[in-house]
Amino acid sequence: MKVLKIAFLLLFSINNLFSQNIGVQFDRNQGIIESIFVKQENIVFELDSSNSNIKNIYFFSEDSLSERFFYDPVYDFRPRRWVELHRGVRLYIDSYSSVDYAKNYSSNTFSGIVGSVTKVDDIDIEYHMRIGDNRVIGIVGKLKSINDIDISYHKNYSENKRGGYMGKIESIGDFKFEFHNRHTYSDLANYAGKIKEIDDIKFKYNESYSGNVNKGSVGKISEIGNIKIEYFKNYRTNSASGIVGKFKSITGGDKRVIIY
Repeated sequence: MKVLKIAFLLLFSINNLFSQNIGVQFDRNQGIIESIFVKQENIVFELDSSNSNIKNIYFFSEDSLSERFFYDPVYDFRPRRWVELHRGVRLYIDSYSSVDYAKNYSSNTFSGIVGSVTKVDDIDIEYHMRIGDNRVIGIVGKLKSINDIDISYHKNYSENKRGGYMGKIESIGDFKFEFHNRHTYSDLANYAGKIKEIDDIKFKYNESYSGNVNKGSVGKISEIGNIKIEYFKNYRTNSASGIVGKFKSITGGDKRVIIY
């Protein structure tokens, strides 16, 4: 009975793990998010947190392989080959036998994507063209879709411009991305334009308080969903030890997100 109970708990934990679709690469020394991973079936997208652009796409032949990589995104689990898409985005894939490119049609020339990869085997890649407000938003040539997964970006609304996230990722498939607007608190702590929410997973940052208790960690990430991140406060003992603002601990858990 005890063995069965342990086996059940292990199976429950594994199922919970593989239900997660958001991964966060967290730099504990600097208190910043380095990369965000989004898993969509057998495809994993990697976003550069500094500009919220897609920098890598990992395509797997099986969902189980994408789960293994998503849980631990290391070189050993990454597909062996890669193809460079437009704007330096890399598509990693284990093997491929054919590639097609954007031809020199007027619309492609106008959008600057002539010669960019549009198909790898049966993987279709589409880019945003120079139409409508795309040039103003800054998304001409950015990824529009890969297979049936649509990718959209925040429009040129005044609030988005003021917050500094116009042109940043708005959605990848069903996943929605929100960023912090510009206001007094976000200006003081310098987190305007940084990631605020992915679906229901909220991202919070250390505020700048008048008591200066957060000295050394103002603007550093403090919460990711139900996960709390602490830094050494500006107390006398910590100050004398030279550890004010340094990483202290990660506590709590959230079945929706993995912290690397």
